[in-house]
Amino acid sequence: MKVTVRGSQGHAGTVPMSMRRDPMAAAAELIVLLESLCKHPRDFLFSGSNCNEQTLESLSTSLVCTVGEISTWPSASNVIPGQARNSSVTFTVDLRAIDDVGREAVVYELSNQMYKICDRRSVSCIIERKHDANAVICDQELSSRLKSAAYSAVNKMVGQIHEEVPVLMSGAGHDAMAISHLTKVGMLFVRCRGGISHSPEEHVLEDDVWAAGLAVLAFLESH
Repeated sequence: MKVTVRGSQGHAGTVPMSMRRDPMAAAAELIVLLESLCKHPRDFLFSGSNCNEQTLESLSTSLVCTVGEISTWPSASNVIPGQARNSSVTFTVDLRAIDDVGREAVVYELSNQMYKICDRRSVSCIIERKHDANAVICDQELSSRLKSAAYSAVNKMVGQIHEEVPVLMSGAGHDAMAISHLTKVGMLFVRCRGGISHSPEEHVLEDDVWAAGLAVLAFLESH
């Protein structure tokens, strides 16, 4: 989503605090609201609002929300951002969850709460839906075969193991999402040190790449 907040532009030294309609301060409160809702969805949602207990549980473990971009105009240290067409505060909201019904409930509640905050602060708030993508469930059979192949690969490398091969939900939008309407999809993950990705700190071990290669080979051979 894209959120645009407009208030009343003025000089930082001459507008009393009691008279300000500051979109930057309002945007800050909206962003904190987003973080609170996504950390504690049960505090904002309730059973019966299209959210049953299973949906609330999935949101508690899968919901993630990010403000990755924020801009302000005129972006001067001594000017309160204002209400002209190009004079405002704009930020993005990236909201993801494994449950589409729950995600929509979060968007609905978030929007309502944002409008209330903007009304209380006497600023305008425009919320635009820029992109929607439903959650995609990997094929159970493919996932089961990939799990067995990964188990077989690790056995070849280190001998008999007794731990379960983990099955993970991905919060990232992979190519698998784009082709899921054409065919069954499944994914094999290679672990990164510390779970870090999309960062210069991302790092994989050679042994893990080897394990992934053996797993892909075992998967193809089993087919």
